Amino acid sequence: MRARSALAALVGTPTALGALAGYQGLRAVGREYLPEPDYAVEATIRGRGHPLRLAVLGDSTVAGIGSPGPERSLATLVAQRVADELGRAVEVTGYGASGARTADMPGQAARLAPGADGVLVVIGSNDATHALPPWRMRRDTAVMLRSVSHAARAPVVLGGIPEFATVPALPQPLRGVLGTYAAILRERQRAGAADADVPYVDIAAEASPRFLGRPETMSADAFHPSGVGYGLWADALAPAVAAAARATRR
Repeated sequence: MRARSALAALVGTPTALGALAGYQGLRAVGREYLPEPDYAVEATIRGRGHPLRLAVLGDSTVAGIGSPGPERSLATLVAQRVADELGRAVEVTGYGASGARTADMPGQAARLAPGADGVLVVIGSNDATHALPPWRMRRDTAVMLRSVSHAARAPVVLGGIPEFATVPALPQPLRGVLGTYAAILRERQRAGAADADVPYVDIAAEASPRFLGRPETMSADAFHPSGVGYGLWADALAPAVAAAARATRR
């Protein structure tokens, strides 16, 4: 998620509480957020056999913003859990870009190194903050997933929009307005994944509740998860990635 530009887009979103939410959006835009990480998201997790080559596409959460280093980035934490579950070495590369939206993923897929064995896409938060029309979310998700699958020639797993209720940087009612809109888009996103025959992981349901009451799950900007928070996301995402990898070996 690119916090500043994304929140700016919310200011004009029409809601019953639009005036107050818009004012809060302006204040949120002026907050300080963590900068782009100064490291590449790539790692090799030791294990048996030829390494499984995993690519992770997405927004700033995939780029590593909020994690203290590449070893605690979302991509690496997913890879570690997949390696543990499969008992196999995993090579992982993250291609995330701050501010990325669903429509940007085919461009990221075009950068994939040849020979990926699996692709994880974590996207959608910026579609919510930029108020993507719900009718477009299902179509854009299906088109994106088919494009990524074609480019990678590998199984794809989609991680969906997280729950904004766990984001302290967003005050109420702005947080509630955004959360409600994200829930609408999330269902369209899930339907788009089904249209493309791609497994969908509901981060909002499977990981976000574990953030509540745990301030250590959020990074210093209170907008992005911390290494601890990314670990909770990885707990939810890794089983689907491992299952997809098993299926390709049959």
